[in-house]
Amino acid sequence: MNVRCCCGAVMEAKALEEESPLSYHLRLCCTECASWVTVAGRLEDITLFAQRTLWSNEARHELDRLPPYVEPLVREEVESHAAKEGRALITVALFQEARLRGKVSWSQTAKDRLANVPAPIRSMAKVEIERMAVEQGLSEVTEALMDEAKAKFLGMRGRP
Repeated sequence: MNVRCCCGAVMEAKALEEESPLSYHLRLCCTECASWVTVAGRLEDITLFAQRTLWSNEARHELDRLPPYVEPLVREEVESHAAKEGRALITVALFQEARLRGKVSWSQTAKDRLANVPAPIRSMAKVEIERMAVEQGLSEVTEALMDEAKAKFLGMRGRP
């Protein structure tokens, strides 16, 4: 759906903000006069106004927190998942859905243990632990897998 500004030009979706899981703000900008309009509503309602893939500020923050060598791979993975699902707006929920690919969940005890991992390496540790789970054919990250990951990664530090 094309939205037109009062000057007659087409407005483009430029920013998406997640107010809550049920409320979003989509900012549209005029291509000619640079006027801005905000459309608020549920995701399925405001998706009509997006002509291209657009990351929410919050999802972009999750992406920016990843190590620089992982970020392009994750971006491609998430955008590919969004395209397959026919979704143009990438939210934190879609980001997490794409990252998990519906294959791996976390037990509460494993989540609690992940929260104890130092913040600078938490995202990388989560990606690696989920990769280990997928490789082992597990559908859930458990305490046992966390113990295995801890032994694997901490054991690597002591080697020359």
